[in-house]
Amino acid sequence: MMALLRSRRTMFILASVVIVGLVVSAGLGLFNAIGSAPTSPAAPPQGQGQEGQGGQGGGPSPAAPPEVDVLGQAPAGLSYVSDPEADVYCEQNECVRLVMVLTEGGELPEDSRDTAEAVLSHLTERGWEEEAAQGAPEGRSFLTDGDHLLADTSSHDAADAPAMLMLGNAGEVTATP
Repeated sequence: MMALLRSRRTMFILASVVIVGLVVSAGLGLFNAIGSAPTSPAAPPQGQGQEGQGGQGGGPSPAAPPEVDVLGQAPAGLSYVSDPEADVYCEQNECVRLVMVLTEGGELPEDSRDTAEAVLSHLTERGWEEEAAQGAPEGRSFLTDGDHLLADTSSHDAADAPAMLMLGNAGEVTATP
């Protein structure tokens, strides 16, 4: 038996079997990962698929993200901008809307941090309350009006970064790092 384990031919056969097993395992893992890829950012909200589907799907349809109008009037000198299709991101059964804060002239404000803080304090004055979201990184908080959640998702450290807010339904938004 020891002579058989010492032979080169047996070692090549064992090595070949191990390598084939690893390649097959990696291929199956890749196939499973592709099959379970998340939905695209432009997935239609509320199951608005193509005509002729009859509303039939493989699972619950995502709830439509709130419109920008739920934020009310922007603070003085600022405006809210969100593309109805390009700024909507859906994953599984939840959708969020990204809202960019610009000046009334449509330009980027000088400081995204100050702009986001101005919007958050403006909303707090109008009845929105601060809420710590479960799973959110330390220091990140959300504002809620009971039905909607709003978070500052801006990259404040990047130069010329816009003030970007994430708006979602209160019962469906989960924190993302």
